[in-house]
Amino acid sequence: MKLRYQVFAISLVILSLSACSFSLAEDITPPPGAEQMPVIRTQSALSSGSLYPLVPPDPARGYEIYVEKCAPCHGISGQGDGSRANQLPNPVPALGSTEIARQTTPARWFSIVTRGNLDRFMPPFPSLSDSQRWDVVAYALSLSTSAEQIKHGLELYQNLCARCHGDQGHGDGPDIASLSKPPGNLADLAFMADKAAVDLFQDISMGKSPDMPAFGVQLSEDVRWALADYLRSLTFKTPPETLATEPPPTGEVTISPNLTPVVTEPASQGIGSITGKVINGSGGVLPTGLNVTLHGFDDLQEVITQTTTIHSDGSFLFENVKMVEGRVYLTTVEFAQTTYGSDIFALPPKVTTLDLPITVYDTTTDPAVIKADRLHLFFELLDERTIRVVELFIMSNISNKTLLPSTPNQPLIKFKLPVGSSNLKFQDGALGERYQETPDGFGDTIPVRPGSGNYQVLFAFEMPYNRRLDFVQPVLLPVDAVVILVPEGGIKVKSNQIKDDGTRDVQDSVYHIYNGGSLAPGNELRLSVSGQPASSAISVSQSTRNGLLVGLGVFCLALIVAGIWFFRHTQLQEPEESETGDLTSAAASTENVGALMDAIIALDDLYQAGELPEEAYHSRRDELKARLRQVVALQKAD
Repeated sequence: MKLRYQVFAISLVILSLSACSFSLAEDITPPPGAEQMPVIRTQSALSSGSLYPLVPPDPARGYEIYVEKCAPCHGISGQGDGSRANQLPNPVPALGSTEIARQTTPARWFSIVTRGNLDRFMPPFPSLSDSQRWDVVAYALSLSTSAEQIKHGLELYQNLCARCHGDQGHGDGPDIASLSKPPGNLADLAFMADKAAVDLFQDISMGKSPDMPAFGVQLSEDVRWALADYLRSLTFKTPPETLATEPPPTGEVTISPNLTPVVTEPASQGIGSITGKVINGSGGVLPTGLNVTLHGFDDLQEVITQTTTIHSDGSFLFENVKMVEGRVYLTTVEFAQTTYGSDIFALPPKVTTLDLPITVYDTTTDPAVIKADRLHLFFELLDERTIRVVELFIMSNISNKTLLPSTPNQPLIKFKLPVGSSNLKFQDGALGERYQETPDGFGDTIPVRPGSGNYQVLFAFEMPYNRRLDFVQPVLLPVDAVVILVPEGGIKVKSNQIKDDGTRDVQDSVYHIYNGGSLAPGNELRLSVSGQPASSAISVSQSTRNGLLVGLGVFCLALIVAGIWFFRHTQLQEPEESETGDLTSAAASTENVGALMDAIIALDDLYQAGELPEEAYHSRRDELKARLRQVVALQKAD
């Protein structure tokens, strides 16, 4: 997964932020092309599935931390309007917006505070203890509600829920003897850390079998949200009725003395040198006088900028460089209208020399170099008349040249939308910016560097629905495989182009998966979609500020399936296994050993990124390794 840290660093360089000393906010889109840089992770990611506080977090303590660490970008009331937000190229997420806060889980935000989100320019906060991080997450979650909302939810809870769930949510109410099974413990820290407000809202609306009634008809939407907000407060230390005290709306940010960070100078390891070589991965000639820039970062702040010129063989040398343990170094070069960079290197102890080569590429304007490795589709019924479709294209540039537009800001890769689609939204960008409208869809304008699976486009749109939808998705580029996900028990998908691959259980929700084979350019994926909403569905919502926000469970599942499908899609054309379960020699000959190896690497990347549950990771990896050993053994026997 070499795609996160350098996105941040390269983008910092491009945006010339070296002179600005400020904390970087989450969810800031890198400039066009920056997301294609290769990178190395500098710290392990966390899986949200096993994260929860050991003691109830305290939003009151989290307030002081938020004011110091978060408010300069996210704003004192969480509206994305901090004093330093205008120094960033894109809007800062409004943590206080109900549209954003209700879609996340405490574990998710804790993970982001812990490890940062470097591809979106948010730094990690290792200086905070675990309890401090939970406290600031609790306070950030409280920004999207109010004391009046919590008080209203408390009254509703006492009238509607306490007799079963108990006054404090422990599942010990006076009516539990009449229930067929014990009610859930709503004060359980592990259970609630992995629940978004939208999950609680859906449980309130749809009920929970066998004993909890549905309140979707009995209570208005605002009332159900008030109750959901109160349920979140049951796991906080601060009394619910005083939870959402508003911070001062104006004035300078006041930092508590006991939270003032102690700045220490990193230990110098002396003076050293950094070498490298600019290599043209396309085999072309490098221009003379090409300049290479060295960058060094301490705690996400640029502290070194040096420039030198390459020699005739493409090599370069930076001498008399101050080498500091833990400092992050990289080199960059501007070539053919594109910025390229070396791998990121965090200096280990006792090292005073580094080699940071850079690979650049010639350019092409031919979009035929792009193919889609996988097309993911997710269907969600918004109501009886509207269905939302989320599409994720994972693509590769199969050439050795960077794809650039022939004319600036013109679409490079075009996508055709189904007839009848509306309300198009993007995860990253918008029409008129990165994406340009076309007569039958849209096009993407960012350059695409050579590489496998490192170019992705995620978008959503709505379509009219009347108990059934004949869905037709044209494709304008070759697609190797199709993966479809729908909430189990609700939507059904049928087509002679897909294969039913059963269900997967993800974060207490079950999804049905369908797999399809390849599609040639100009072909269509034709699906018959029918059914009603499933009560357990994880919502996929839209944000008016930041395009498309995909529910965590859905997006993680798509990534999991990507790893699974990577090694399974060829089985649609493979011979069946024998009765003994062994592969025949003929089947082994069609198996792609390289694809199996790539699938193992893909799964490792997902797991390291915190986007794959441990149990699923080990299970799939063992299956892949066993299959690889079997294929290799048979090929040797041949």
